[in-house]
Amino acid sequence: VSTQSTGIERGVEIHDFPLNKYILQIKSFRSNIAHGGDPLYANNTVVDKSTSMLVHYMVGGRRMGQFVWNTIPYVAGTDVILFGCQAPYSRYRSNPCNGEREQIWSWDFTVDGAKLTCFDEVQYEVSFTRSRNPACRNLGSQQIDQLRFTNMAGFYYRAKPHEASIEPGNLERSEPVSSSGTLMTTVTTMPPTTTPVPGPRTNPTCNCWTRECNFCRDTRCAVKYDVTSAQTGITVNSILNRKDFNQINLYNGDGKQIGFFKWNLKAMFLEGCIFCRSPRMNNILKGGENEWNFSLVDSQVVISVGGQERFRRKLVRGCAKHYQDVQYFSFQRMSCSSFFTIGEGMELGEKVNQTCDGQCEV
Repeated sequence: VSTQSTGIERGVEIHDFPLNKYILQIKSFRSNIAHGGDPLYANNTVVDKSTSMLVHYMVGGRRMGQFVWNTIPYVAGTDVILFGCQAPYSRYRSNPCNGEREQIWSWDFTVDGAKLTCFDEVQYEVSFTRSRNPACRNLGSQQIDQLRFTNMAGFYYRAKPHEASIEPGNLERSEPVSSSGTLMTTVTTMPPTTTPVPGPRTNPTCNCWTRECNFCRDTRCAVKYDVTSAQTGITVNSILNRKDFNQINLYNGDGKQIGFFKWNLKAMFLEGCIFCRSPRMNNILKGGENEWNFSLVDSQVVISVGGQERFRRKLVRGCAKHYQDVQYFSFQRMSCSSFFTIGEGMELGEKVNQTCDGQCEV
């Protein structure tokens, strides 16, 4: 585990982190949104997840629990929660981090309990030993070895040794300071999003299997993208299990559907060319949201999960020729809760937007 500042680049990332041995430090940025301090606004339907940070703690590749906290205090609702513990819901003790835009949070897990601070000011504490919940009482002794960061892209994390207060590698504020010593902050307007949140430069996986999309034949419901040449491929955040399929439809330069790729943890298909069992995948959240990538560069089907390659198959003969020119893609029978990254070179169709042309909540 690194004691140096490390950037979180994706919407979901899993990192090795012995939480019982190190303090988790997070450098975040305060969200500036006008909702009167109420997490439910716009007719009580919109939750702005740009204010929230979610971390799942894992043991041996299995998710054991999660903790959530916000970059701002809420008037209604709660500010911080450690799931599984007695009376976990809590409000901050004060305006966290003095209301500053750049924030340095510290989660300190010990055998006895957990404590959350911002700039060394305690905002939340919970006792494991006094809890009536056995899962909470045992939390301090669990050998947590991985953390799963969700909705934290653009933030930074580091491992801080318990015995160190100030040392090289600490997360530091980079905001300018005025001559009077006052921190000069800037206001960045962030648009509201829905739950679950696709972050900036993402979009829900709009289901094209509708009458309005002519059952996936209308390219206004597709994304123009040179799939066969783009090195970055198609990155999706969705649930992986052995029952529900993730499906990407593939189209040629004329906008004609020439096939599809669909897969889950049981099987994978490239229409007419691949039909096989999915490889065993350890250290992923079965039934939970994972980030995965589909690539078709150089006639090779490559599937990666969490940035790690899990499957590769070279297309030959007729299959290579059939899929040599894929210029559009769309998603079929996938939900609004899944989303894909809008990569460089992608041109979204008219109906591929944040509401999926009315299918998803605004």
